[in-house]
Amino acid sequence: MGFDIAVPKKEDQLFSLMEGSEYHLLAGGTDLFVKIEKGLIEPGQIIDLTEVLDGPKFRERSDEVEIRATTTHGDLARSSLIGEEFPVLARSAGAVGGTQLRNMATVGGNICNASPSADTLIALYLLDAEVNLMSREGPRSLSIKNFITGPGETRLRRGEYLKSITVPRLAGEFSHFFKKVGRRNALDISVCSMGFLLKETESIIESIRLAYGAVAPVIVRPKSVENYLQGEEISESTISEARELLRGEISPISDIRGSAEYREEVALRSLEELKNVSESP
Repeated sequence: MGFDIAVPKKEDQLFSLMEGSEYHLLAGGTDLFVKIEKGLIEPGQIIDLTEVLDGPKFRERSDEVEIRATTTHGDLARSSLIGEEFPVLARSAGAVGGTQLRNMATVGGNICNASPSADTLIALYLLDAEVNLMSREGPRSLSIKNFITGPGETRLRRGEYLKSITVPRLAGEFSHFFKKVGRRNALDISVCSMGFLLKETESIIESIRLAYGAVAPVIVRPKSVENYLQGEEISESTISEARELLRGEISPISDIRGSAEYREEVALRSLEELKNVSESP
């Protein structure tokens, strides 16, 4: 089935196009065109956002960094700003596919695709990112965890587009960690992914954030585990207790990439990385 691609240059033109028939928004297109090719969607019209969102990829403020939605994973992985301020985001972006895919796939598209196995979502959940949306009615912002409601499901409204992502700067020194497990070492969708931000004072956990992907319908921030570990020293006994708490917060399923049992095992075992990072010089 044929379709038209419109490339508005101004925001008003974009809003007018979104008032028409059924449409799909395009940024990098790495997910959209795969869905079209597989016959999963039949778009009447595709609206390319790249001209409307032309401009600086990053805007620095005293307490946050704003990332334009059309910023690619390659941009994130190569950026000295992101690498210095948010290493976990740079690392997760660098783990996405191969070089060609990273140079096409955008962070905004990754968010709106809302896959529970999306690598950069791990980092954005850890960093308490907000999505900034725009429509004719004006702007609105939502935390990323409130924006994504399920696999492929978000609170993006008709006539609205994702303009940028705001990431608050972290207070203090954190260790940043990201890891994905796939059927291959590279170019693969995660069977399970995990990341954390860890701040310690004299071997005691002062602050910790954990996030897991591909173990539930959405990215999981296991609050019971975070709350338990706060103020504790990382040891075999604390990790053992954390595993039991984590078991109650995830609900992996079996699919072509891995079984539910394997995903659970990988997720629980990944807590050992806390000890490894804590002990590293």
